[in-house]
Amino acid sequence: MADKQALQNKLDELQESYSKTKYNKATNKYLGILRSKMAKIRKTLAEKKSKHGTGFAVRKSGDATVVFVGFPNAGKSSLLKKLTGVDSKVADYAFTTLDVIPGMLNLHGANIQLLDLPGLIEGAHIGKGAGMMIASVIRIADLIMFVVDATSPAQVDAIMAELEGLNIKVNTERPKVLVEERQSGGMDIESNGHRIPDRKEVTAVLNEMGIFNAKVIFYSNIDTDGLIALLIDNAVYVRGIVVLNKTDLMEKAKIEQLRRELQARLKTQVVAVSAMKGTNMDDLKETIFDNLGIMKVYLKPKDGAADFSKPFILKKGGSVMDVAKGLHTKAAKNLKYAYITGKSARFGNQKVGGEHVLQDGDVVTLVYEKF
Repeated sequence: MADKQALQNKLDELQESYSKTKYNKATNKYLGILRSKMAKIRKTLAEKKSKHGTGFAVRKSGDATVVFVGFPNAGKSSLLKKLTGVDSKVADYAFTTLDVIPGMLNLHGANIQLLDLPGLIEGAHIGKGAGMMIASVIRIADLIMFVVDATSPAQVDAIMAELEGLNIKVNTERPKVLVEERQSGGMDIESNGHRIPDRKEVTAVLNEMGIFNAKVIFYSNIDTDGLIALLIDNAVYVRGIVVLNKTDLMEKAKIEQLRRELQARLKTQVVAVSAMKGTNMDDLKETIFDNLGIMKVYLKPKDGAADFSKPFILKKGGSVMDVAKGLHTKAAKNLKYAYITGKSARFGNQKVGGEHVLQDGDVVTLVYEKF
């Protein structure tokens, strides 16, 4: 406990120094060092909390996992009940959900796990409320569903700011940075025309991480915080959609105007619903499915017919080997080849290897060595 308190005290000192330092060309290197030190301490504190059982015990199940994230009283529990039939404790006051409430949505043959999380509060990214515990569940998700009270649309900006503070990057591609350490020669930094921090700041961050000689190539735009998160490997990149709930309390024209404005500004799909009235639930379900990035393929026995009532679900871009792995480790180990009919095949019943990339709707026959 004393060690944890010492770390927290050190973090407080660093944060105070950082807040008092004005950003300019002369201080950017120093600020980069401070941010690196703070990021490492935050990661250590989060790991210590995890080891002491402060996270929610949640096990992924089904073909994909969606988490409901929002401030208290945004209507997450009502929405879960409408989508899945799960009757969690629902009341018209804040802090109703005190634990993670799971539900399962069957859609287009996919079993989609839905998790209603406790409401976030401002300051969650520095440990207030259940912020760190909620973050531990969000990190296992395939999709974040931001549930926002349509009468308080500014909630979505506050929620995204909290997640950014927790190093959860929404609808952002993982930056591509090559760091090739070497024995000597200092830092050789190539930007390839991408927007990156000042080279002195890059060097300071890498030095703070224990890297003093390296070739560094940036293949995408990145800022200092993104570089730090990448180097200490505590950032997650996940898709997100925004759900405007409680639209039954607003005029229809105003709802559509708000939806369009948010979608344009956030560059994120926005769906307007009313969990209370059951409005627009089918549209929401389709939006969830589309943003999960999953596809359906169908298994066909060598001497039988394909069962189109039971699709096999896998991520888009998945291969024949991914199907075999999903069936059984022995299936993957003993796979010889497969026969494919569908969009990914040049012709019907094409013979392919395990590396063959499948497309939605393909029919797959796996052929094995003898088990």
